[in-house]
Amino acid sequence: MAPGSRFPKVQAAALGSMPQDTAEELRFVQDRVALLGKVTFFISGMFLLAVALADHLRGMERVEVMGRISHALGTLIALGTWLGLRRARTLPEATLLAVDLLGTFCICASFVGMGHWAVQPYGYYTAMLAVTHVSITRAMVVPSAPRRTLLLGIASFAGFLLMRATLPATAEMLRMGGRGRGLVEALLWSTAGVVVSSVASKVIYGLQKRAKAALQLGQYTLEEKIGQGGMGEIYRARHAMLRRPTAVKLLLGDSNELQLRRFEKEVQLTARLTHPNTISIYDYGRTPDGVFYYAMELLEGLTLEELVQRHGPLPAGRAIFLLLQVCGALHEAHQVGLIHRDVKPANIFLCRRGELADFVKVLDFGLVRDVKSNEQATQSNVNLVVGTPLYMSPEAILEPDQVDAATDVYGLGVVAYFLLTGTPPFRGKTVLEVCAHHLHSVPAPPSERVTVPADLERVIMSCLEKSKEARPAGARALARALERCEAAGSWGSAEAEAWWATTPSARVATDAPSFTLATGEQTRRTLAIADLEKRLEAAKRPA
Repeated sequence: MAPGSRFPKVQAAALGSMPQDTAEELRFVQDRVALLGKVTFFISGMFLLAVALADHLRGMERVEVMGRISHALGTLIALGTWLGLRRARTLPEATLLAVDLLGTFCICASFVGMGHWAVQPYGYYTAMLAVTHVSITRAMVVPSAPRRTLLLGIASFAGFLLMRATLPATAEMLRMGGRGRGLVEALLWSTAGVVVSSVASKVIYGLQKRAKAALQLGQYTLEEKIGQGGMGEIYRARHAMLRRPTAVKLLLGDSNELQLRRFEKEVQLTARLTHPNTISIYDYGRTPDGVFYYAMELLEGLTLEELVQRHGPLPAGRAIFLLLQVCGALHEAHQVGLIHRDVKPANIFLCRRGELADFVKVLDFGLVRDVKSNEQATQSNVNLVVGTPLYMSPEAILEPDQVDAATDVYGLGVVAYFLLTGTPPFRGKTVLEVCAHHLHSVPAPPSERVTVPADLERVIMSCLEKSKEARPAGARALARALERCEAAGSWGSAEAEAWWATTPSARVATDAPSFTLATGEQTRRTLAIADLEKRLEAAKRPA
């Protein structure tokens, strides 16, 4: 709750959707109170018109004038609540609470007056149904703690009881048992209305609190599903206190323990990397039911695959500018013994970071391998997943358990080929055909497809050598070779800034580009975070 709030315990005693005094939560409650006014206006207006039309057809225009005025007053209050809250800016908490309580009470009081001045016992039962309708509708629509609904219900139905007690005793009432029997009946109906509305509020309020908890994954609130793939799902999220843009990746579905360990290892290994061109991992953990997740920085931009698909092959200078950043991220990973194994355009993200345009982020270390690990090769882990066929090195196909930094160099060579020509060096109708090309076919030089500087072409072709020994000796060696190319330096921050400033499609917010994006799909997941002690124990386990 914001400092100085007049309702420090609003979640427990007032509107259930306001555990924090944020504009978003207040706006949600304001829209719900407006919805109550809208529903009440249309239903009450329907009855008001129907009764007026019936009286007109019967020539009884001047009958029950005060009752009709009271009915119209309640309808107008509902209309004013709806239109006023819908059009108004987000109201302060105290004002919103007052509108909710006073608006509901005044509507109920108007309907009680309607019943009081109507023909009896028709008016009595009409008032009872109207007050009950408003009370239960509010309990279902407006997020409210049961205690507040109970107190508001008692206040609303008190007017109904007072009306019943002050009604003149008609012959019909006397024949049905007199004033005492009528008061008992009114008390029973009022009690039933208060109880039903309070129970409905308790149930719905409880569900809303559970939904609120379902949105929380530790300190992260899941807001929107933005990606999905074979390994899991990606959600746009926000941290409860830091408020920084965040993406949360979950491993869902029928995952066995081997897959869970692999997913957890991806996070542990990636979290060890600190290069600015490697995506940052903020947090990770498992839920009690075994769902593993990690939180990472949320990126805005597009993948290199999307870049080429939308805007065509890149000029040599820009390709070198981007490749050098990838080399830096891979070099750090190789230095600590980590091999990416799935270097491809869809795993290289292009964005802006502060004043830097054309900033690269290397993503998805899901196939990462720790070459310093003592893990033994078994039938269950050899050939488990080795990469994307269009970008796989020959050794990744033949000996996936023996890959090293040269595998990432090969993949980056294929990426460079794609950036300059718009197509990978090899294509095929089947995975087997593509793999056969990687093993046996000599790729056509990029210059046979587009104009490419000869020195840059030599560097790319050296990366695509079948023999690991013939390729550049690691990401740093490749970076040095790229820096010696004549086109290096022809694209820099000024050119990048100009391109981003004039290309609207480059500013499309996306994330997790190795997944199929599902922008706009609002999704809520029920996830309970494991306790801190278990998470710390999991973090201590060796990768």
